[in-house]
Amino acid sequence: MARRGRKRGGPRYKKVSLSLPKRLYFVLNGIAMGDDKKLNRLVRGILEDKLMESTIAELELYLGRGEEEQPKEEESSSE
Repeated sequence: MARRGRKRGGPRYKKVSLSLPKRLYFVLNGIAMGDDKKLNRLVRGILEDKLMESTIAELELYLGRGEEEQPKEEESSSE
């Protein structure tokens, strides 16, 4: 009888880093009263709510926007 491999321990969730514009960060940090745990919980809640309301097609549009914006930035920097 084949034995199953042992499940690896470690965090349940993958860690993701976000880059936010300074203005947005300061607004969210103010709402969280400067507490990093509250800020993380607030950002997680906002993302979860947005994901629950969005369809896969809408989320794929975000990827398309990023690809469209990159050539525009390259054109303006080359001028």
